Amino acid sequence: MKKKWRGLMTGLLGISMLLGSLGSVSAAPVPKDIQGHWAQAQLQDWLNKGYLGGYPDGTVKPNNSITRGEYVALVNRLFGYTEKATVGFKDVKSTKWVHSEVAKAVAAGYIGGYQDNTFRPDKPLSRQEAAVITAKILKLNTQTTTTKFKDNAQIAAWSRGSVAAASTLKILNGYPDGTFKPKRELTRAEAVGIIGSSVVHKPTAPGGVTPTPTTAPTATPAPTASPAPTSTPVVNPGGGSGGGGGGGGTTPTVPTVSGATYGYVGSVTADVYLTPSVTGTVYYVVAPYSSNATAPTAMQVKDGLIGTNMNGLNHGSKTAVANTSVAFSVYGLQPGTEYLTYVTVTDSSGNWSAVSTVQLKTAATTGTPITGVGRLEMGTATAAVHFSYGQTGGAVVPVKYLVLPGTAADPSAQQIANGQNSSGSAVAVPFSGTVTSAAPGTPYTLNLTGLSANTEYKVYLITGSDNTWSPVELIRIHTK
Repeated sequence: MKKKWRGLMTGLLGISMLLGSLGSVSAAPVPKDIQGHWAQAQLQDWLNKGYLGGYPDGTVKPNNSITRGEYVALVNRLFGYTEKATVGFKDVKSTKWVHSEVAKAVAAGYIGGYQDNTFRPDKPLSRQEAAVITAKILKLNTQTTTTKFKDNAQIAAWSRGSVAAASTLKILNGYPDGTFKPKRELTRAEAVGIIGSSVVHKPTAPGGVTPTPTTAPTATPAPTASPAPTSTPVVNPGGGSGGGGGGGGTTPTVPTVSGATYGYVGSVTADVYLTPSVTGTVYYVVAPYSSNATAPTAMQVKDGLIGTNMNGLNHGSKTAVANTSVAFSVYGLQPGTEYLTYVTVTDSSGNWSAVSTVQLKTAATTGTPITGVGRLEMGTATAAVHFSYGQTGGAVVPVKYLVLPGTAADPSAQQIANGQNSSGSAVAVPFSGTVTSAAPGTPYTLNLTGLSANTEYKVYLITGSDNTWSPVELIRIHTK
């Protein structure tokens, strides 16, 4: 009983911060993370009016995903929905904070569940799901089954008419490249724009509070993974979980993952970042990209699977500290190829987050590139990694390497070649050097010494000369 009560109270706190508090309009401080954001004007307007709450650290996190439960809570408030209906979804218990909001949404007739009779309130809302909700609320004509977007074929049949109708009214817009990205997780900023524009089209919603009409800005991807402010979702009811669109910074009862993105991306390696909401373990698995891919379950990710009896390209796990960035390197990739990295986090009680997805594309090869990288033995003061470059029988070229602490800023390719860190300071041997004895097309073992015990390092590798360098390859290691 105590556990249920704690869950209920946590949920009530989260939703109250999501919604902010209505009252007299006053100018709220401008959060540091919306300054210069494409949705700054509308986000600030909502903050001033109390429609939207912020996080305890003074941020809004506009690029975080918003969940299905959080989205309906915002819709209910802005449209003034108060009537409730019976909730039959088996995963929306009366003890959950979202129960009341789902009851209002059911009564208003704008949401539905899944075939297994679940609502999945903690699942991030996709852009095509937002379009369906919009069309139902505004009673739009959804007979048109084609859209102007280049990725029209990727829009699910059940949402295509809604996407067409909502985009015609400029409630949902496309991206500068002409795509709609229907499966992408909706961000907090996009949610504000969509709901705000929707209310403008239904100004007489009973009991509702109508925001000052603000033209919804064209959805512009933030500089993160796919490249999106969130992980790029795939067709899967258990798709990624962002940091919770509610201003409280927590999603009731389950862990979440936010800010899933990539850093360095070479030809055969990539560095992935994310922030878990709990202390525990992050698990990941890598798969080739497919527009029709279905994300694996959290348990499959843990086991290194991308589907039933389907192994991923590589997988692993890392210890996670709540609200602290976690980074890991994926390798075994091919040049100029798109991949999906699925990630999930579990806490010490065995609760699992939904699966988030990072989509990335490796760099094309130039010169005589690194063709393979991997970890070998880890000691307390030593480590061994292997690499290969070029083709068997090809020209021998020097391979530069640089070893930096795991939290160090990434240097440029030229700095790596010069044996320097990101500030331009020289990194001494044995943490930098040149390998001249490696035969092309043959794996070479690089033995590292002078390391500290139980410490993470980043090993950078690059080939080339005369300011013409191959893509940087990066692999993370952790000593015993």
